Amino acid sequence: MNNQTIKVAIVTGPTGGHFFPGLAIGEQLREKGKDVFFFIPDRTYITRWLEQKGFPYKVMPEVKITIKNPLFLFKLIYLTILSCNTLLIKQFNLVVITGSYTSLPFLLASFFCNKKTFVHEQNFLYGRFTKFSSFIANKIGLSFPQRDISKRGNTVITGFPIPQDFKKRHSRNDVLEEFGLTEDKTTVLVFGGSQGALFLNTLITENMDYLSKKNLQFIHIAGKDNEIISKKYKMYNIKAKVFDFYFDMAKLYNITDLTISRAGAGTLAEICEWLIPAIVIPYPYAGGHQKHNALYFAQQGGCYILEQNQDSIKSFAGIFERTLDNSDILKQQLEKLSIVDTAGNNVSEILRLFKNGT
Repeated sequence: MNNQTIKVAIVTGPTGGHFFPGLAIGEQLREKGKDVFFFIPDRTYITRWLEQKGFPYKVMPEVKITIKNPLFLFKLIYLTILSCNTLLIKQFNLVVITGSYTSLPFLLASFFCNKKTFVHEQNFLYGRFTKFSSFIANKIGLSFPQRDISKRGNTVITGFPIPQDFKKRHSRNDVLEEFGLTEDKTTVLVFGGSQGALFLNTLITENMDYLSKKNLQFIHIAGKDNEIISKKYKMYNIKAKVFDFYFDMAKLYNITDLTISRAGAGTLAEICEWLIPAIVIPYPYAGGHQKHNALYFAQQGGCYILEQNQDSIKSFAGIFERTLDNSDILKQQLEKLSIVDTAGNNVSEILRLFKNGT
């Protein structure tokens, strides 16, 4: 079969941590002349990205895994049959899954339809979906160096794929000017994601008296409390640009000297890409994945960790000082620890499945 006719189905989960690796893989496959089609949950930000990038897609119903709902099994069977039908009618050669439980029908369908399947695990700690996938998928790509969870020996360290838009370099001076910021101050980026902004907002506002005495300026993605946070910065006469959400993260990374963020695998990969000294506050829910991601970096000198509690609000100033003082060392460690897939390892493994038929 001509390489140009290889058709790849990319199935993603609802969060950015699941979607953006799929987008990055899709971009690279398209660059190599492959036909890429996305199957996604119904999320506005995902459809916006795919339409902007010109990728065809189909929104698929979601299945929530729970034994408490007796209809779960029937819905899973129905969606698996629907996914099988889709894979066969569209004649996909390969299935790429970047997670979560919402992708389960496609995983099962790829097995029943005898389609080669590649699953990407973003986090240090394996999720239940990845553990289950190890029995079905032909290959599992890992972002972090981990032990092989599969007796089949089908895992490989590939790194975390980052979309092109998140790596785009801008003129630092131009971006600073656009935001009304200056070169003579240390620029701090604060962002906690859609679910995790509240504690980070509190952490910063509770420490504004301390921060106002430093030579700092802020970019703060504050979620729905952006107007309140903006007023707080003004009260303390701290130069800041506050957003509820910001689409072009690369533009922000171009001018960031230090970041205070969550510890999602995607965020840590972007910190590696841009070599940004970081204080990370793991989101304490969602299976504790972020804590293990953060520990991997912190134990090897790649970042500092704060827990989400009142004690961290009190100890923040000391950690912040250490991060500023050791910024060069942190950058060096991030370069050594980087989990970014800079060599296209994920796509190489995906295409090898098709080429070798194994």
